Amino acid sequence: MQIVLVRHGQSTNNHLYETSVRVEDIGAPTERRWHRGRVPDPPLTDLGVRQAEALGAALCVGRAPFAPTHLYASLTARAVQTARPLAEATGLPVVLRADAYEVGGIHYYDPDARVRRARPGATLRDLQRHCPAAVPEPGIFGDPDAPWDGGLEQDDACALPRARGLLDSLRAAHGPDDVAVVVSHQYFSQFVIAALFGFGGPPWRRFRVDNTAHLAILVDGGRTSVEWVNRCDHLDPADMTN
Repeated sequence: MQIVLVRHGQSTNNHLYETSVRVEDIGAPTERRWHRGRVPDPPLTDLGVRQAEALGAALCVGRAPFAPTHLYASLTARAVQTARPLAEATGLPVVLRADAYEVGGIHYYDPDARVRRARPGATLRDLQRHCPAAVPEPGIFGDPDAPWDGGLEQDDACALPRARGLLDSLRAAHGPDDVAVVVSHQYFSQFVIAALFGFGGPPWRRFRVDNTAHLAILVDGGRTSVEWVNRCDHLDPADMTN
């Protein structure tokens, strides 16, 4: 089987990062990514929508290097918005997975305490407004108007067993001819790569995955190989962002 991890399109938080608007009272270099105006579950920018539509258009005309048989998405607004053009191009449902969200989960970062504060995620109805083809895995939403818990993780290392669980469930659910496309996140994809190759954590040097770029993993019996990383030839070069 082939597993294709697609990063979401540019989010409003990504745009803030690019423009280097940062909280000035945070001195630690590792915390520079926390910007004024960030939100726990950001939507796509107009550019992010255009990036997602470009990938959907590539699928429509057979120009994408993969042909999905199954679509999955993280339980975040930006991932579900990115999945919508893929669903429209293929006619497939988008199965919402509770194990594909970004490292740390939905949260607000408290710069004084230097901890993540839990925030609830979106409701099923909210996510289906972003993508009418979205359907949840059983057990995520007891009520379509109640939010999911957001998956708070204080320690990034918690993402590694989650990545292993994602891979195990995909292997169990799919046959050799399946192409499972998972719309997820750049940092979480590092843990998926680590889980694939038995690393104790994500690679020290992070693999770059730009907005709506994708990486492909081939699982052939007991053999696993990475076919490509950060492929984004569906985009106009002027629309490429990280």
